[in-house]
Amino acid sequence: MPTAMEIVLGIPEKEKIHRAMGSIMQGALMEILDSETTKMLHVDGLRPYSQYVYFDKNKNLPIWRVNSLNEWVFEKISNAVTRQRQIFLKHKNYRVDFLKCDIIAAESYADIAARFMSEIAPICKGVELEFLTTASFRRDGQYVIFPELYLLIQSLINRWNKFAEGFLIEDDISHMMSTFCRVTEYNLRTQIFLLERQKITGFCGNMTVKFEGDRVVNNMLALLFEYANYAGVGVKTALGMGAMKTKLQK
Repeated sequence: MPTAMEIVLGIPEKEKIHRAMGSIMQGALMEILDSETTKMLHVDGLRPYSQYVYFDKNKNLPIWRVNSLNEWVFEKISNAVTRQRQIFLKHKNYRVDFLKCDIIAAESYADIAARFMSEIAPICKGVELEFLTTASFRRDGQYVIFPELYLLIQSLINRWNKFAEGFLIEDDISHMMSTFCRVTEYNLRTQIFLLERQKITGFCGNMTVKFEGDRVVNNMLALLFEYANYAGVGVKTALGMGAMKTKLQK
């Protein structure tokens, strides 16, 4: 069951958060999880969660968002977070308080599939995409710094199929599905994501995509982009990259 959890962070008064802090929070998360869980999370290529840090301007609060892609990892992470009143960030040399923890969204894979793929589901015409943190893809040993539609769809299908048992999508239809999409607007820029020993060049910003297939194709695209709110896209989503916010057009 995809689940989104948001933790309000209490940081020292003179400190500021930035979106590259996702990599630091990933390290802190590994420290509060039990050793068996951290070992299992490092086995698979696609990790069953994504997470990132952002500042909520409306609430005037720093937020740590953790998205779980299955029930097992949600239970492990939520239990670890609720046990902790604070956490020490070694790279920053200060403590962060967990002031409040809320589950803001939770929906089973079956319910997501039914919402978009049932015979009575309204047809979706497109989607507005917002890349909240630096996103990038890896191809031929290089980072891709533009959100190619095929790569976006392929990334989401891979994640969906990894965790949505019983509701699989054909792996080889990414190219076909991308031909039924058209970018109508974009406001994008390159952006650097800082990791401990490297700098990854990616992109951030906004993009609007129009769907041009039949009802089945359009709604399958809508399902995937809805899932992007939980899964993120591209590389290193567990480290804070590739966070997305999407708004479907009906």
